Amino acid sequence: MKNSILLSTVFLFFLVANVQAQSCSNGERMADRTWEKFGPWQPNISLVPFKNKVKKVKRAWNYIAGNRSATIGPRYLEIDGGNETGSITGQTQSTFVTPPSFNNTVKITINKFDGRAETKVVICSHGRDGVNRNLKTYTFPNDRNGKTKTFTLTGVKGKVITVAMKNRSVANRFKYRINAK
Repeated sequence: MKNSILLSTVFLFFLVANVQAQSCSNGERMADRTWEKFGPWQPNISLVPFKNKVKKVKRAWNYIAGNRSATIGPRYLEIDGGNETGSITGQTQSTFVTPPSFNNTVKITINKFDGRAETKVVICSHGRDGVNRNLKTYTFPNDRNGKTKTFTLTGVKGKVITVAMKNRSVANRFKYRINAK
């Protein structure tokens, strides 16, 4: 009897852990830290000073979070900065945070190139005023087929973008490449 109660309790714990919804709060703290480092948004600045300011933010970010695929916690994703790669194993999560976008439209591309984990993606924008918006959600299916998904985000000029990917499989992995343009 005790074993069945213990087994039921453990099962319910894992069931509740699986049901928790992803939201924009996943990257909110790092978006706030990015805003602290970046300072006030200046929409009239030209691209060169903007890129220089982003380099300062990137150095600070790398100091805080590392930015290696083994990093625990959010990683930095530079817009037009090339691909970042990683692997999400078990029911863990990877979160990426961009600097404030200089463009009104940004394309986020995620390429699932290995693994069979069902993985949910939530993309949000975070304004300097503290307003968070859920822009896109998508779930990569539980299969071995590679899949590339591109998300076109509009209305993101001057906003920090977060991309949270949560593996929903217990024993499977999700290997990916991500970039922002």
